[in-house]
Amino acid sequence: MLILSSLAVAAPDGSQLGPYVVSFDLNTDIQYEVQSAQPVENELATIYQMRIFTDNSTSAGITVVDNKDLTDATMTMHKNLMAMEMTLRGLNVTSVDDMTIDGKAGFMATSVPIPTEQAVPADIKIYRGMYWLDSEECECGPVAVGKTYVVISSSYPEDVTENLFGSLHMETGQATPMASTGQDMPPATN
Repeated sequence: MLILSSLAVAAPDGSQLGPYVVSFDLNTDIQYEVQSAQPVENELATIYQMRIFTDNSTSAGITVVDNKDLTDATMTMHKNLMAMEMTLRGLNVTSVDDMTIDGKAGFMATSVPIPTEQAVPADIKIYRGMYWLDSEECECGPVAVGKTYVVISSSYPEDVTENLFGSLHMETGQATPMASTGQDMPPATN
């Protein structure tokens, strides 16, 4: 069930996503809407989801997973898992690039539909990325542990997607009323 919706155009956007304030700037004239879903909680984690969309084929998603216990935050493993998941969804992963997201180590995978799959248009690129809000390297070897990670997905054009990944910022707190609307509203006229 979607609970928050706002329309934005070429302005930094900020929204409340559970205990997090999420801000980003798509830096585009494309009109989009932001919607947040009710959190999903189970015995392992609480999941917060936000969707940024223009139409049925052009959208982005931001998912925050708050694990209740420490879990493996080793980036190499998550790159492999994401590539495998995308392949199972009918996508051919063409690259997985390390990048800094929200000031933290992360990555972005680029994919295109496998030609025999009909689930998505053949000319679309799908991007997925990930970073951890709290991972720490373990002294026991080349591994890391953490509790909270963020997954970003996008079918927007590459430049808009790069703007999303490059401007994404998340912190604990409450969004201000202006930040939650995503745009400056002009004063009412009579």
